[in-house]
Amino acid sequence: MFKRLLKKAMGAKLTAQNMKYPIFLDSLPKSGTHLLAKALTGLPGVDHSGKHMDRQTIAEFVDKGVPFPLEGREDIHLYDDLPWIERLFKSVPPGRFLTAHLNYNPKIHEALIDLNFKILLMMRDPRDVVLSWADYIVKEKNHLLYPYFSRTDVDYRIACGIQGVGSDVTQTRRQPSIVELVGGHMKWKTIGGAFLVQFEQLIGEKGGGSRETQKQLVEKLADFFEIECADTVIDNICDTLFGGTYTFNSGMIGRWRKRFTDAHKALFKDQAGQLLIELGYETDMNW
Repeated sequence: MFKRLLKKAMGAKLTAQNMKYPIFLDSLPKSGTHLLAKALTGLPGVDHSGKHMDRQTIAEFVDKGVPFPLEGREDIHLYDDLPWIERLFKSVPPGRFLTAHLNYNPKIHEALIDLNFKILLMMRDPRDVVLSWADYIVKEKNHLLYPYFSRTDVDYRIACGIQGVGSDVTQTRRQPSIVELVGGHMKWKTIGGAFLVQFEQLIGEKGGGSRETQKQLVEKLADFFEIECADTVIDNICDTLFGGTYTFNSGMIGRWRKRFTDAHKALFKDQAGQLLIELGYETDMNW
């Protein structure tokens, strides 16, 4: 789905001039992947590859006659898949980015380094991630979890987003807890040295952030890719970044404050309060 939407939303540039590196953009689901993708396509010589790393995309690179289930294996970075994943990586030229929602894996990391990829990680306040997921999962009819959660209310979905729910309950696949989800992705930063982009820094004034912080982040991205980027280009990216993508909802920082009940807050503090402190979103449990 993500691949299809980005190809439609971002368009295509004919060349990828003055850019030395292919880009691997990993993100925590519902953390603003399209927002970062939109920012990247504004940089000179950078564009979306048209590929999102999921089982359907990997299947395009599997040898004929080799069984490769599109569904039924939740973990797509199994060692048996590495040859096909490496072929996918090799299909991404300098100046193009590949998106993924992928827990850190040392073999995948090694392959990316060998192929000279620059690695980005997109994160967001986990409370807003949980809320966005709870709203999203009942709108995406093709998602494996839709049949189960379409029959539930939002309070229950928020609780499941916080603490997770097993496949024995959903009858399709499990939904990991927010601690497990964030932990698996954050290793791209702590172990893999990825450039960390936080939604709150990128969203800008229209989303409750800061124009100055937004501009500084885009400038740092250009420096990370070793791209010369005029101030007018940076300003244009910031001016046009808010809204206009398929999965855009309200794009606001701190939506959880209006939607979380006292029970949600208590559950989150119990399950993931320390996580918020470690990520710098809170300094204590008094929120």
